[in-house]
Amino acid sequence: MSISWEIPVIVGDSPCPRSGHSFTSVGDHFLLFGGVGRKGDKPQSLNDLYELDTSDIDEFKWKEVVTQTSPPPRARHAAIPLDEKQLLIFGGIDKRTRYNDVWIFSTEERAWSPIQVYGAAPEPRAHFTATKFGSKIIIFGGYGGSGQVFNDIWFLRVEDGVFTWEDMTASALGIGPTPRLDHSAFIYPITPNSDTYDKLVIMGGRDLSQMFQDSHMLDLNDFAWVNDVQPPTLPYEICNNVCDGIESVPYHKVFSFGGKKDMMLYTNTVEVMDCGALVWSTPPTEGTVKAPVAREDTAWIFDSSTCSLLIFGGWSNRWLGDLVKLNVSSIIGPPYACTSIFPDMGPVFGSTELTIKGLRLRDGKIQVKFSTNEKNEAVVDGTFVDNETIKVLTPNYEQYGALTVDVKVSISGEGWTVNKIRFSYFANTAARNCIAYGPGLLAETMYGVENSFLIQAKDTQNEKRTSGGDIFQVRTVSMDGKYEGVARIKDLSNGQYEGHYMAPTPGQYQIFVAFNELGTSDYVPIRGSPFTVTCVDPWVKHRVMGSTPARRKGLNLVSLNGDLVMYGGDKSGVFVCSTDGQDWKWSQVTASGGPPPDRSFHSSAVLSLEELALFGGVSVADGSDLNDLWYLKKQEDGSWSWSTPEASLPYTRHVMVSEEEEGGGEEAGSGDDKEKEKEEEKEGEEEE
Repeated sequence: MSISWEIPVIVGDSPCPRSGHSFTSVGDHFLLFGGVGRKGDKPQSLNDLYELDTSDIDEFKWKEVVTQTSPPPRARHAAIPLDEKQLLIFGGIDKRTRYNDVWIFSTEERAWSPIQVYGAAPEPRAHFTATKFGSKIIIFGGYGGSGQVFNDIWFLRVEDGVFTWEDMTASALGIGPTPRLDHSAFIYPITPNSDTYDKLVIMGGRDLSQMFQDSHMLDLNDFAWVNDVQPPTLPYEICNNVCDGIESVPYHKVFSFGGKKDMMLYTNTVEVMDCGALVWSTPPTEGTVKAPVAREDTAWIFDSSTCSLLIFGGWSNRWLGDLVKLNVSSIIGPPYACTSIFPDMGPVFGSTELTIKGLRLRDGKIQVKFSTNEKNEAVVDGTFVDNETIKVLTPNYEQYGALTVDVKVSISGEGWTVNKIRFSYFANTAARNCIAYGPGLLAETMYGVENSFLIQAKDTQNEKRTSGGDIFQVRTVSMDGKYEGVARIKDLSNGQYEGHYMAPTPGQYQIFVAFNELGTSDYVPIRGSPFTVTCVDPWVKHRVMGSTPARRKGLNLVSLNGDLVMYGGDKSGVFVCSTDGQDWKWSQVTASGGPPPDRSFHSSAVLSLEELALFGGVSVADGSDLNDLWYLKKQEDGSWSWSTPEASLPYTRHVMVSEEEEGGGEEAGSGDDKEKEKEEEKEGEEEE
């Protein structure tokens, strides 16, 4: 987001050079009033009124508004648009005379009128700030002469045409700013996409001995100064700058220009604050027109039709009478915004349907621009769905290549949105560049089980794809064409795909991997397809020798350091199958110790490489349930032995569990009480 300076063409009689004037937007009227300057070779305060006509974008025109009566000449006053048709003037100074009067100029009647205001008025002053908040105008600070610097806060209430002053200084909670003049003030909402203002910020300024860099925030809902949070502030001391908030979506933007940073040191820097981030920044400047001369005591208005700030005059060791235009359209944007886009990537040849979500969207001629700069713009029409949704088909971007582009929306010819949303074009996936690899494509694989491999999608530029959505096909066909296996593909959504297939019989097979070219019904083989594999039997069949155990049920088979140990189901005892070598061998072993009662349906667990545990089961002799524990261990000499733990007792429920289940909760509680008494006695002994 950047700014650019322009020098508009001016016709008509321009106002004389001046500073301390006001420049105010009242409906469609841009009105400049007062200030101090040189008129008739004589420095003096002014009360002339000019209107700037910007209807012709190629040629701005000044015109003096002549009225029968006018407010007394003044500078450093406040000018507030009361509504779309009335300009309100308050305060100001003419030489040594300070004012606290109120005047209104009607754009319909083209006349000034003094206003009767009820209630005690603020002391006459200049160099203060005035901020419109609903039906109120908030006056803060200023200078009253004779060394009197203010930090009071006043409301000028306007209700049903009745004007009333109210001193709100004592009503504001918290600690407010110190007395100051030549400060700036702005108001903004903290909620996105809102026109309900919540905060007033007083920033910078000076008193009679120093300049300020601080800022202070007034919560307008609680009417309290916020003291626990530091409001955003500019990174330097500043006074006599212009500072205003401008409505933008989703958050308002606050702009500051010019001002004095030190004695005789003026600035022409533009600063901007996003009211969501609450951070000031200096936007870059584009274009060939340089920034205007540094100045203070200038004035500006915001022209929403061109999204520009128009700045007139000021002081730079001389009075200035120039009019410059500051284009901030790339920062402010139109009165609508885009917030997200889905999907956020698609093929470079276009035709991907996008859903653009936004704020304050409306029906009209909707255009959507895809670009990284003005040299590769592609603009297409969009479709209005509702106030938060637009649909659009992506344009073909092949002439520019696979790029990540900014997406902007314009409705009915208004400016392009400034919120950053992006869409990534990718080059089309090219079957000739896609590759497949993995164990499922080795020369020898297996039949009857699923074999797996990976597919890496690549585009026409031989770059790896990083997203999913491509359509691949895997087929498994025997060399003689008699058999075809089952296959499936899993999209990993990162440009890779898992391929799985299962051959139904042993033998040679061809694995066909093909890609569906987008926009066609054709499947094109990828690089290296078809792949030839030999599927063999996955099962290894060993010759088993020795005395094979009899068939039975309820036995346990446990692997113990390369031996298969079988026990239970009948009275035949322990059998061990040695799995060393190609030939396996069963043998019945006689274990020393014990033996345990013959059993079935018991549990076994491996304790170590040479030992297992056996628990419970059903007695082969009488069918009773067993709950004993036995160990079977292979000794160093190859013999086996049974043992049982000395404290192997039948399993019983814990006494506490038993009592609680049978309603013994109170006794358990009393046990807790006894424990507590013991702890208390122990603590007492420690204290003694």
